[in-house]
Amino acid sequence: MITADELRSRVLQLINEMDDDSNVTLLTQDMRQLPRHIDALMPQAVLFVQKNRGTGTVNPKSYVPSLGDLLFNGDGTGTITLPSDFVDLIAFRLDGWSRDVTRLYPMDSPMALMQQNPYTRSGCNRPVCTKGVMANNKPVLCFWASPKDRRVSVDKFIYEAEYNPLEGLSGYDEALHNAVAYQCAALLMNVFERHDSANSFMALAAASLDNVQQNKLG
Repeated sequence: MITADELRSRVLQLINEMDDDSNVTLLTQDMRQLPRHIDALMPQAVLFVQKNRGTGTVNPKSYVPSLGDLLFNGDGTGTITLPSDFVDLIAFRLDGWSRDVTRLYPMDSPMALMQQNPYTRSGCNRPVCTKGVMANNKPVLCFWASPKDRRVSVDKFIYEAEYNPLEGLSGYDEALHNAVAYQCAALLMNVFERHDSANSFMALAAASLDNVQQNKLG
């Protein structure tokens, strides 16, 4: 767990270090605006890392859907309304499945089209989930394998969530959180048109993500 205050402090420290190592110094008026800008840009920085992380997780949350969010079609398929802060799936499992689902396939993907056919549809041993949209435009997780004779329970639903400054970032991965701070610093420097510094911070964010990938593979 890392709080919004801790994230903000990391970014401010990076900015101060940049000032110490360069001839470009932010104006006093700019410095007073930094915390407000950091708070506004942090959700974008977190989302950037979530979309480019390759491996690892940023801000994982557990979700227990209510009965109203679950819909069973009676043919072994159904849907679950996704949380409003949903970014990406980490792990999902229904009672009776032999493994977790760790990926949501797009609605127009070949794998999703295969699930429309009962003869090519996946089963409980190799379940598949896709992302769909209800008539009310709410995004849903579509599952394509469940026992037909009873309502099943959700054993596991873990997902990556959008950044909420009131909650900070759950979990802890120092390298990924460093990448978030670097990316936020890059966005901040662009706001103040310090483009060289922004590019430097973006390179550091990318390097942090590469290190995470190499460490996981190694």
